[in-house]
Amino acid sequence: MSLILGRVAQLNPEMVNTNTTFLTSYSGEKINYDNACKDTYLRKILELNNHLPNKMTYRVNNLGFRGDDWNIGTDCDVTIGSSNTWGGGNYEENIYTSVIARETKRTVYNLGYPAGTADGVFRYCFYWLPKLMPKTVYYCIPSYKRCEIIVTDKQKGTKIHKHISWGERKRKQDAKQWPTTDEWYYKWFENDENSLLNNLKNMMAIKQLCDSIGAQLKVTRPDYIKITDMSEELQQQYQTGDTYKIQGGEWPIGDIGRDLKHRGATFQRLIAGRLLEKDDYSTELSLLKEKIYENN
Repeated sequence: MSLILGRVAQLNPEMVNTNTTFLTSYSGEKINYDNACKDTYLRKILELNNHLPNKMTYRVNNLGFRGDDWNIGTDCDVTIGSSNTWGGGNYEENIYTSVIARETKRTVYNLGYPAGTADGVFRYCFYWLPKLMPKTVYYCIPSYKRCEIIVTDKQKGTKIHKHISWGERKRKQDAKQWPTTDEWYYKWFENDENSLLNNLKNMMAIKQLCDSIGAQLKVTRPDYIKITDMSEELQQQYQTGDTYKIQGGEWPIGDIGRDLKHRGATFQRLIAGRLLEKDDYSTELSLLKEKIYENN
């Protein structure tokens, strides 16, 4: 009944080796899309982002990750992170993994997974990096107010990882779902230092792991991408209030994913550019330390 560190990256094993229109593990994605098609404003957003008609699918490999099957032993790089790396709501050719692969002309495997946490990113890295032996690891850091807990599926007798997010508490409270019914959940998120320390430890552990296999780690966070980095047309949308509130705040309606939850192709291209040109690891390290110890 041990936890398999390298288990497939989908809770629904039926998704493996598929080309699926919507994520079966998240039933709300199709419902939200169908409802958006009936709403004048949301339909406009879908149309601006090339999602009318719906032509986007998620190509899921034999391990549950997005994209091609991995050929162990190939000279490669990898991307790691959460849904921004997986590419939620975005065409596969537009996600930053694909952009980096085109720019560098190298094989780049996508280890991102939906609703990812710093814990889960390390867990996958710990298992897969020594097997894949990438030259470069590109890391788009998940939201820090998340963590992962290992629980036992009593029906199947297996251990699985559970994603816990402070940002999802309202939805889970309304549904009276664990963990928002558990006191531990509130104790963990009561003080930001819990999440900050957890992210600091995982980032340093990933760096050490990369160093141990001779891989370069390049780090960034979605917050580094600003409206001012975008085209004049998209900046104008922001200035005129033509924005939509998604994960991460207000964003121009011309750059939003099909799921109306994540940013779109322009954001993905900018993330790729930043990871190729810069490395924010030292900055992130300093910022996390500063936040943790600022009251001491």
